[in-house]
Amino acid sequence: MVTVSYSYKNREFVNLEDSIMDQIAESGRRMLFALLEPIHEVMVNENGKIRICLDERPNIELEGFSAPVKHQIECTLRGEEPAYY
Repeated sequence: MVTVSYSYKNREFVNLEDSIMDQIAESGRRMLFALLEPIHEVMVNENGKIRICLDERPNIELEGFSAPVKHQIECTLRGEEPAYY
């Protein structure tokens, strides 16, 4: 199972308290999963976490994924064609 969470100032959020912010966060999750749809088959058996960090330098952190799947996710997020194993 792959989960997506947001992080701000070292605090992790799965659901945001403000309903408008929660709607924006859910929309971001859906877009991220849509972007990763081409590699869905390799992600299905993974127990990883995708953390979207919203600090001064926003980034996406990947935790708990195997090295080949992590590489495929990183390539997909950069817009590169991932090499399938």
